[in-house]
Amino acid sequence: MINKLSLLIFIFLINWSCSEKQLIENVNPFIGTDFHGHTYPGATVPFGAVQLSPDTRRGNWDACSGYHYSDSTIIGFSHTHLSGTGCIDLGDVLFHPTTDEIIFGKDGYIFKPLSFSHKNEHAEPGYYRVKSDDDILVELTATSRVGVHRYHFPKKEGKIVIDMAHLLDNEMIYKAELNVSNTTEITGMRSTKGWVDNQHVYFVAQFSQPFDRTELISSGSVVPDSKSISGDSLQSVAYFSDTKGKSVVIKVGISSVSIDNARLNLESETADLSFEQIKDRAQKEWNNALSTYKIEGGSDAERSIFYSSVYHTMVAPNLISDVNGDYRGADLKIYNSKDKPVYSTFSLWDTYRAWNPLMTITDTALVNDMINSMLNFYDQTGELPIWPLASGETGTMIGYHSVSVIWDAYNNNIRGYDAQKALQAMVVSANKNKKGTSEYLDLGFIPSDSKKESVSRLLENAYDDWCIAQMAKALGNVAVYDEFSQRALLYKNVFDGDSCFFRPRRMDGSWEPNFNTYEVGRAYTEATAWQYRFAVPHDINGLINLFGGVDEFAQGLDSLFHTSIKTEGELSDITGLHGQYAHGNEPSHHIAYLYTYANQAWKTQQMVRKLLNKMYTSSPDGIIGNEDCGQMSAWYIMSSLGFYPVCPGSAQFVLTSPLFPKATISLANGNKLEITANNPSENIYIKDVRLNGESLGQNFITYNQVMGGGKLEFLLGSDKEVVCETNVSPFSTSTIREVSIPYVSSEISFFENELDIECRSATLGAEIRYTLDGSEPTEASNLYTNPFKIDKTTDIKLRAFKVGHEASPISKYRATKAIPQNAKSVYPRKKGVAYTYYEGCFSETADMLKTGIIKKTGLCAEPTLSIAEIPDHFGLVFSGFIKVAHDGVYSFSTTSDDGSKLLINDHLVVDNDMSHGAITATGRVALKKGFHTYRLSYFEDYEGESLAWSWMLPGSEVYENINPEFLFVK
Repeated sequence: MINKLSLLIFIFLINWSCSEKQLIENVNPFIGTDFHGHTYPGATVPFGAVQLSPDTRRGNWDACSGYHYSDSTIIGFSHTHLSGTGCIDLGDVLFHPTTDEIIFGKDGYIFKPLSFSHKNEHAEPGYYRVKSDDDILVELTATSRVGVHRYHFPKKEGKIVIDMAHLLDNEMIYKAELNVSNTTEITGMRSTKGWVDNQHVYFVAQFSQPFDRTELISSGSVVPDSKSISGDSLQSVAYFSDTKGKSVVIKVGISSVSIDNARLNLESETADLSFEQIKDRAQKEWNNALSTYKIEGGSDAERSIFYSSVYHTMVAPNLISDVNGDYRGADLKIYNSKDKPVYSTFSLWDTYRAWNPLMTITDTALVNDMINSMLNFYDQTGELPIWPLASGETGTMIGYHSVSVIWDAYNNNIRGYDAQKALQAMVVSANKNKKGTSEYLDLGFIPSDSKKESVSRLLENAYDDWCIAQMAKALGNVAVYDEFSQRALLYKNVFDGDSCFFRPRRMDGSWEPNFNTYEVGRAYTEATAWQYRFAVPHDINGLINLFGGVDEFAQGLDSLFHTSIKTEGELSDITGLHGQYAHGNEPSHHIAYLYTYANQAWKTQQMVRKLLNKMYTSSPDGIIGNEDCGQMSAWYIMSSLGFYPVCPGSAQFVLTSPLFPKATISLANGNKLEITANNPSENIYIKDVRLNGESLGQNFITYNQVMGGGKLEFLLGSDKEVVCETNVSPFSTSTIREVSIPYVSSEISFFENELDIECRSATLGAEIRYTLDGSEPTEASNLYTNPFKIDKTTDIKLRAFKVGHEASPISKYRATKAIPQNAKSVYPRKKGVAYTYYEGCFSETADMLKTGIIKKTGLCAEPTLSIAEIPDHFGLVFSGFIKVAHDGVYSFSTTSDDGSKLLINDHLVVDNDMSHGAITATGRVALKKGFHTYRLSYFEDYEGESLAWSWMLPGSEVYENINPEFLFVK
C-alpha cells in the first residue's frame, strides 16, 4: 500500500513537473523582436530590475530594446532594457566576452561584435543562450536584481570587457567609475542623461574564478597601474589565461542607490547558488506566474502567442527598490520602503487601456504597490507620473493616466493606499498648466495653434477628468466631482458635425482649414483623425449623440474598418492597419468593441476574431507594432478570453467570443474563473452567455462577477442571425438623447470684408439658436434659418434644440477680422538668411537658447539643414526680413522633425514645436506690403531630420515654397 502510494505521488509529481515545464515551452521570447515590436529575448524574472539581454544595435528607432532579430552580430550583453517601447534608453553595464586581441582607439576598446546565427540562439523565460561563430558560448539568467552570465571560451585564453561607455542612444554620460576590488570582483557606477535625466546605476560583478590581470581604460587610453578610475568613457578588461574546458560565471548585482547596495542585492539573491540553481529558480518563478492561466485547446501557434503574451505582460513594470528597501526617488534623494516594493517603467498612455485592468484581476498586490509607487513619486515631485522610467520622468505622451489606474483600482475595491491623498494628487496633476490645462479650461478646448496634439490631449484629458470625478464622488468630495464632471464633457467642443470627426480648433474657435482625415497631423498623437474618432471611452452614448444617432455611429465604425484610402504622411507608429483602424497603436484598441453599443454586437465578435488572427503570429515579427510594456499582449489575452475593458474604471468588460474552448484564470482573490466556449474555431457569434448556469442577459460582465469566479459559459454559433442582442448597453456617462453640438462651418479666422456665417448640427431636425453679444443662447434667442453676415470681430455662441432631446452644449467662436501689421521702416538690399547653429540635446526649440552651445553663425541663401555638422542633437535659428508684395492675409506652414516655430514681427504664427515625425503645421497673419521680420527656429533630436517652410499668398488656395528672392538681411 505504501509502495503504491509512493508510486502514485511520484507519477503525480512527474506529471506536474512536465505540465509546468510545458508552460515555459509555450513561451517564445523572440516574438516581437522583429518588425517594430521592440521586445528583447534575454533573461529576466517577473517585474525584475534586471533584464540581461544581448545588444545587437544602437542609435536608431529599432534599437529601443537593444536587440533586433534582423541583426547577425552582438555588441555585448547589458543588464537593463525596455520592452516594446517607442523610445530608446538603458543598456547599462555591458559585458563583452572575446578571444580577440584587445585593440584601443580614440573612443576606447574597438569592439569586434560577436557574429552569430539564430540557429545557435535559444531563449526561454529566465534563460538565454547563444553560441557565436567563433565558438564562445554565452548563457544568461537572472534574479530580480542580479544578472548572471556563464561564458564558455573555446581557447585557453579568454577576455571579458565591461563597457561603461556603451549606450543604446546618443545619451550623455555625466560621470562613471570603475574599481577593481580584488582578483574576483569589479565594481562601478555611472549617471546618464537619456530619455530620463540623471539615471544612476551601480554594479558589483563577482567572477567565479580569478582573473590574471585587468586593464582600466579611460577615453581610449589604458590607465597604467590603476585599480580605480573615473570619467565619462570608461572600460575594463579582465584577462583569463586558463579558460579552456572551464566556464566563467559572473554574478552582477545592480542598484540605483550605491555599490554597497548592489553587493547586498547580489549576496542576498545569489549567494552560494550555482548558475543552474539560479536558472531553475528563475524558471520556477515563471512557471508560477504563467500558471495564472490554463489554456486548453487551440492550435500550437495560438497557445504560443497566448503564453508569450502572458510573459510580455510580466516583464514590466520594473522593480527599483533594493532588498533592504532603499531606492532613489524622483528627486534623486535616497528613500526606504522596506514594507512595500517600489516600481517604475509605467507606460501609462499605453497600459491604462488593458494591461492595468488585467492586473486588477490577476495581481492586486502589484496594483497596490504600483499606486503606492505613484504616490511616492507625487510626494517627491508634486505630480503623479506620466511615463516614469528608472527614478525619473520621461514626460512622454499625453494625458495624466495615473488617475485612470488609481480610480479603476479603487472602484474595484483595491485600496491598499491613502485614498484621500490619491485624490489630492489626481487633482493637482490634472491642473498642471504644461498639459494645456489653462487654455483647456478657459476656452473649453485646447487650441491647435498653441499646443501640439491638441485634439488627442483634449480627448484623453476628458477621460482622465471623468476618472477624477468618479473618485471624488466615491470619497464624498462634491466640489471636485462637479468640476471634473463638467471637464469630462469638454470633448464635445472639438467635434465637427460636418465631417463627424474630432477636428483641431484654433484659439479663436475656428476650425483648422484644409482638414484631411487621412493625413498624419499635428493635432493627433501618433495618429490621424481616424484613430481618434472614437476616443471617448467614458461616454460612448454621448459620442453616439454627436454622430446624430446609433445608425450614423455604426456607419462611422464601418467606414473606419473598411475604408480603402491609405494614410498620408510618414509615421512609424501607425501600423497594423485594417482600413484606418491601427492595431499597432493603442488609441484604436477599444474600437472594435464599440459595435456592441450600437446594437451590433455580432460585428464586435467578428472583428475581434479577425484582429486576433491577423495582428498576432508566433514568429519574431508576430507583434504588429510596439509591444509597449505589455499593452499589445494584454489586448490579446483579454480578447482571446472573451471580455475587454472599453472604459477602465467602469467595472465592466464588454464581451466577445473566446478564442479557446476552455481557459481557467487563477484570480487574485484566490477564486478561479473557468471560461468555456463550444467549438470557437468554427463559431464566432454569441448566442448566450451564462455565469454559473444563469444567463447574463447583457453584452458585458462586471468586475465583481469576474472575481466571484465559477464558470463562464459562452454558447456560440456560426450564424450572425442567431446572436443574442440586448437593450442593456454597457456603461456610458450619459444615457439620454442629446442634440449634437452645433458648429460654424465658415472660415472665420482673418476675414477681410464681410463674412457669411453658416451653422449646422449633425442631429437632423435640430433648431439652432445663436447670439452675437456674448450672452448664452436660449430657445428665445435668434433662430438660425440662413447664413447671416458680420463685418467686424464678433463672438458667436450657438446652441441647438429638438423635441425629445436634451439641448446641446453651447459652442463658442470668435470671428476675427484681419488687421494687417505694418511693414518695417527698412529697405534691406542684401539677399539671404542669417543663421545660428547650436548643438546639444533639445526637447523643444526654447532649449537651444537655454542649454545649446553655439557652434557657428553665418549667412545662407535660404533655410537649410545642410549647415548642420552632425546628424542628430542640433538646432538652427534662421532670421532676417521677408518681403511681401501685397496687403492681405498670408498663410504660412512648416514641416519639421523634430520641431519648429515661425515668428513674424515677433508674433508667433506657426507653432510646430516638439512634433512627432515630419508633421506640418500652419498659421495665418495679416500683413501690409513691405518688409517684415521673421525668425524660424528648428531643432533635431534624433533620426529623421526634416525642415521645410512655405506660404499661401492672398487670394491663392495653394501653398508654395518661399522663394529666396523674398528673403533679405541687413
